Amino acid sequence: MGRAQGALQKRVLGLYHYLADVLPYMILSWDERYLRFVGANRFLKKLSPAMVIATYFGDGYLWGLVGLFILIWGTPLDRKYVMIAFAITMINIALFRFLKFVFKRTRPLYTAPPYDLGYRLLDTYSFPSGHATTSFGIAYALAHFYPDLHIQIAAYSAASIIAISRIHMAEHYPSDVISGALLGILSSAFLLPIFERIFKL
Repeated sequence: MGRAQGALQKRVLGLYHYLADVLPYMILSWDERYLRFVGANRFLKKLSPAMVIATYFGDGYLWGLVGLFILIWGTPLDRKYVMIAFAITMINIALFRFLKFVFKRTRPLYTAPPYDLGYRLLDTYSFPSGHATTSFGIAYALAHFYPDLHIQIAAYSAASIIAISRIHMAEHYPSDVISGALLGILSSAFLLPIFERIFKL
């Protein structure tokens, strides 16, 4: 019995060591390697002005314009879609802000981007990426409501460009962006059926 308990305790401590020390180190090493790769990529360097614009539009301007367009020229059903997407986005904002407060992961050490963005970062925390969370959450909702291949490609392409811009601008590690994208998609997938019942769709 004593040996079994000792072996179990050893396994638990080994798992704790892996989760608390080894895994975070591996993730950080991967993050730093690919952050440097994205920052040094010649193709993306040529697109630096576009990356700056993408990060600006990711603040909500792009999706706000899309929503406004649908509200003005869409049908009553389309307007319900906008309200649902807006509600999901508000929940996603609350989710990623809560997670940032919990994890308190600082942004990359060389965060001061080589661009004059003209604004201060809303917070100093990096995980998960708010831009990726909201963009992929909205992209999922658009793809769900408008199951047209062209719309789906456009929505996810826009979300991906915004997410990549956050890494290129050195405001997020790659894992921040990947986690944010997954968070946005999963939360939208969970919330959409609920809101569809509320709005009787």
